[in-house]
Amino acid sequence: MSIAAVDLPRRPSPRLLSRVQSAMDKDGAVALARLFPPALLSALRAEVLRRHRSGELRRRGLVRDIAGRYTAVLPFSGPFLDERLYAQPRLLAVLGALLGADFRIGSLEAVIALPGAYEQHLHADGPLRFDRVLGRRARGFAGDLSRLPPYAVTLCVPLCDISEENGPTALYPGSHRAALRAKVPNEARLKRQFKAQAVTGPLGDCFLFDYRLFHCGLPNFSREPRPILMLVFTRAWFRDPNLADVHPGLVIARKDLAKVPARRRPLFALAPAARRALWD
Repeated sequence: MSIAAVDLPRRPSPRLLSRVQSAMDKDGAVALARLFPPALLSALRAEVLRRHRSGELRRRGLVRDIAGRYTAVLPFSGPFLDERLYAQPRLLAVLGALLGADFRIGSLEAVIALPGAYEQHLHADGPLRFDRVLGRRARGFAGDLSRLPPYAVTLCVPLCDISEENGPTALYPGSHRAALRAKVPNEARLKRQFKAQAVTGPLGDCFLFDYRLFHCGLPNFSREPRPILMLVFTRAWFRDPNLADVHPGLVIARKDLAKVPARRRPLFALAPAARRALWD
C-alpha cells in the first residue's frame, strides 16, 4: 500500500478536497508535491542547520536522544514567520477540510537525524483514549474510537532530498485506526498487520499525516544530518500531551505576533503571546 500523492492547484476544488479527506481517512497520510517555493525552503534549511550547528537546538531538545535523532521546538521568527510556511492558502484549504474551520497551530519543531541514527521504535505521536481517573487508576474508554475524525495532523517538511540512505520516515498506512481501538495492538502485531512505506523524494515534497498514525524514523547511513520540519495543526480544543512539561509549546514573541497579518493571528491562539491578561 502506498499513500496518495496530491498536486494541489492554487484553489483546490471541493472534489479534490474530498479526495484528500478520503485518502486521510483510509491511509492516515497524503503526500503533497511542490507546496513551498524553493527559496523559502532554502532559507528554512539554512536557519535550522545554523541553530543545529551552534548547539542551540540540542540544548532546547524535547527528548535528549531518540535512536540517534532529536526533536526541538522552534520559534516563529525569521524565516519561520513567513506566511507562506504556516498559512499557505492551498494548505489551509486542506486543513479546513480535515479539522474544520477553527483549527490552530499546535507546534513547530525540527527533527534532526544525526549520521549513524538507527531505526526508531514504532509509535504514534498522540493517540487520545479519553482516560478516566478513578482513585489511583486510569481507565481508558472501553469502546472503539477508531472512526473518530482527526483532531491533529502533522505536516512533515523535509529540508533536504530524502533517500533510502539518509533516514526517511516509515509510515504505516491505515494504522491510525488501530491507535484508538479499545486494545491497541503491540508493535509486532502492527508490523504484521500494516505494511511500511518509506517516504522518499526531492526537496520540495512533503507529506501530511494523522497524529494517530504509527510511524518511525529509519537509519541515517549518510555523513550529513537529515533535517525536517514538523508543523502540527490541531482542532481548537486539543492540547498536545507531548508538550505538557515544556513552556511554551508554541513559541512566538509579541513583537513577532504583531507582524502576523490580522486574519492569520487566530492560528496562533495557543501561544502565550496571544493571550489577554485579565488581572495584573
